[in-house]
Amino acid sequence: MFGARHGFRVTASLLAQLALAGTARAADLPSTVVVSANESDARLSRALVLIRGELSALGLDVKVRSEEGGDASPTGGEISSQRLSLDVKDGVVVVRVFAAGAASPLIESVDLDGPELSAEVIAVRAVEALRAARLLPTPAQRDSTPKPPPDPAATEPKPVVAPPARTTPVATQERPTPILQLALGPAFVEQLQGLPQTSARAALLVGPRWGFVALGVEGSLAASEFEGEAGSARVSRRALFMQLGARLRLDHAWEVNARSGVSYVHYAARGLAQPGYLAQDLAHDAAAASLTVGGAYYFFRTFAAYLDLSGLVAFDAARVRVGQETVATLDRPSFALGAGALLGAF
Repeated sequence: MFGARHGFRVTASLLAQLALAGTARAADLPSTVVVSANESDARLSRALVLIRGELSALGLDVKVRSEEGGDASPTGGEISSQRLSLDVKDGVVVVRVFAAGAASPLIESVDLDGPELSAEVIAVRAVEALRAARLLPTPAQRDSTPKPPPDPAATEPKPVVAPPARTTPVATQERPTPILQLALGPAFVEQLQGLPQTSARAALLVGPRWGFVALGVEGSLAASEFEGEAGSARVSRRALFMQLGARLRLDHAWEVNARSGVSYVHYAARGLAQPGYLAQDLAHDAAAASLTVGGAYYFFRTFAAYLDLSGLVAFDAARVRVGQETVATLDRPSFALGAGALLGAF
């Protein structure tokens, strides 16, 4: 009930606008509107009643005729009038509005299966189409409109310009990873005791775009110093490592990777004793396991910058003793932050 009243108010509002437009051009527009429908179900019948009642209230002469069973051609008198037809076809109401003397109509479609479709909605759409048709100029007005004089420049032949060559856009493609890569850069190694140690690292990576084998070396650039009451010890560290890794391209430039493997670590310690103590130079070798995660950004196919974080645990950890005091246990565990460049080939 409330939906019907809302639809009636909208119809009345549109008809008020139609009346204002019609008043301004009353001398040019016919006062007869022929309304027809090709079916006579309940909604269309009520829509015809609403349209006829409202147009009659505005002083228009409304003629309703039925086209059920086929499309009847307009009579000679109807051609000079405005015509509004409601045709149902394939579940759609097609609203056609012919202006007086026009050969082609304005067309508006309404889906019969649409939500909340009522006779009031059909009437609103029909009246809206009629209003648009009444605002169009009549054939007599179009014929009486003076045409502008031809532009002399438009009559001159224009030079033929060849169209620009069409360029096919090149899609951004993923840069293939080189089969052979060399990683070079520093690494900062942090033990559980002492200050970080700066090392140089080089690794050779061999493998397809999804995985690789890494063989590399690492050596400290400066010795780490550990102090005790009896003196101090300076320890340098060198390592050989082999890792198996997997990598994934996030897009054409970014890559993430993870790898793990085994390492051989060599430690060399030099002792500095206080008076009354004896200093010794010792060496120790140990095997270790390592794990590394990181990423790379490829500026070109054969050049990239990398950053990785790794951890290492020695199986037979080296212990640094100054006098009777153990001041450090090396690589149990240690962590390293590495950065550098990747140079590729093939």
